[in-house]
Amino acid sequence: MTIVALEDQEQLRIEKIIRGVAIYLLSGAAAFSLEVVVYVGKGWLEGPYWWLTTFLGVGIWLVAPYAGLSALILKKKHTLRQLVLLLFGSLGIVAFGIFILLDGFFVHNDPRSWIIYVLVPIYQWIAVAATAGIRYSIGLKIML
Repeated sequence: MTIVALEDQEQLRIEKIIRGVAIYLLSGAAAFSLEVVVYVGKGWLEGPYWWLTTFLGVGIWLVAPYAGLSALILKKKHTLRQLVLLLFGSLGIVAFGIFILLDGFFVHNDPRSWIIYVLVPIYQWIAVAATAGIRYSIGLKIML
């Protein structure tokens, strides 16, 4: 094998690792978000109506930004720079979501904490859009 082929294989391996870490981060954050909904809503005490209305509605809304970013990572072809950006974007979005959910429901528990279910995904979608925009701009070739 030539040196170029070995470098290409090494780069593909690194890209696969970065992609995997980002997906694991996003999957873990999605699972954590669903666990918070069950814990806060005392889902183990509720009947099927709660699971079909509250859990599904809030759960889909909380998981949607993670699913959107995961789809972006998996469905598009990226350069190594773009993948690193997506990894750090994922890390920021996950850290923000987990921190706000922990703070709002476990540290500073308040009856008005339910608004977090509405606001966190909105901010996360803004961050996903910004990350996707920066990812796209990294891929542009500027001709001078």
